[in-house]
Amino acid sequence: MNETAQDKINKTLADLSDLARSGLITKEQVLKVFGEVPKASPEPVKDRINLQRIMYYIGGFIVLLGIVIFIAQFWDTMGQAAKAILALGSAVSAYAIGYYFYNNTQSKDFGHAFLVISAALFPLGVGTSLDTIGIHATKSEGASINAALLFIIFYISYTFLKAAIFLPFSIMAASVFYYAFAFFLLKNTGPPPHFYEYQTIGLGVAYLMLGYYFSQTKREFMTNLLYFFGLIMILGTSLALQGFSPKINVFWQLIYPFLLIGTFWGSIQLQNKVFLIVATLFTFGEIIKITTEYFSKSVGWPVSLIIAGLVIMGIGYMSFELNKRFLRVTHNP
Repeated sequence: MNETAQDKINKTLADLSDLARSGLITKEQVLKVFGEVPKASPEPVKDRINLQRIMYYIGGFIVLLGIVIFIAQFWDTMGQAAKAILALGSAVSAYAIGYYFYNNTQSKDFGHAFLVISAALFPLGVGTSLDTIGIHATKSEGASINAALLFIIFYISYTFLKAAIFLPFSIMAASVFYYAFAFFLLKNTGPPPHFYEYQTIGLGVAYLMLGYYFSQTKREFMTNLLYFFGLIMILGTSLALQGFSPKINVFWQLIYPFLLIGTFWGSIQLQNKVFLIVATLFTFGEIIKITTEYFSKSVGWPVSLIIAGLVIMGIGYMSFELNKRFLRVTHNP
């Protein structure tokens, strides 16, 4: 190959590189020169909710409704042992059917629907069984034992079956145990002032920590669900702890704006819109509360409403700008 031909090849390759970088030519077009057309890679099949799956869950809900209505018709005339056998037996039967079909790849959704039915029936089944042996499930000690047993059932099922539905049920059971056991410990002495409010804030913090953990494992639904309820618990309870005029808790009224600012900051750091939405809504609530308490009597309701409306519009615009400038368009991890 002479020097002139080599120079021509180098110039052609350089031109191709420029065209490729500018997007004016594709790899397929280049390969066609050699008579080779690349095979199109198959598109990944997305896990979407199809009509069959929807019918499974609708049918499962109807089955659950039928079971509840059937049990309710004879509940008052049945003995305690019969109630326990019927309720717990229905839950175990639904679980067994769900387990069988869930382990079959072709009928996984069908099995999942029955696992949901069993998870909804287990609280009644375990509660009536405890009543049979003399432990009242409606009292604090019985509710604690009931919640602990349900947590064990749901968490073991989630661990071994890898069925996602048992994860939120496990968290709900643990939350009920958290409240019931605290009530049991304090039933003789009584709780300190605002104990349950602080307990709720503590649970909200735990939800946020769990949500952050699940964000690292790519469980977006559970992350957003835990973030939402955790923030509701923290900001809602903190708002209630402020009190209302004339009985105002100065500490919580001073600290609440910092909680809101921290939530807005968290939305940017975590790139999560749930933080942004909840912070915006509770900022609206705080503005309305402050306007009602401090301005309605001094400047009158019409002016107070105008002030509150303008501030809410400003907060709404700020929230929109935060979303546009700092939060990525892609889905949260």
